Amino acid sequence: MQTMTKEKERQLNIKDRCDRCNAQAWVMAKGIDGDLLFCSHHFTKHEEALYNWAYEIIDERDYINEKSQSSA
Repeated sequence: MQTMTKEKERQLNIKDRCDRCNAQAWVMAKGIDGDLLFCSHHFTKHEEALYNWAYEIIDERDYINEKSQSSA
């Protein structure tokens, strides 16, 4: 019997850049005033404040060590 697992579709791609340092963004914080993109370092640095500010956080840091794939 073959089991198929559906991979979750990524919402961020290689063109998305951190608003603080321009590194590849792995996290998007969605707030009522707009969206902010963060690399892993800057998200971790501001994580507590962002969870209080954002209504949704898309965290794709689990993909950091996988082969880079451009979904452009």
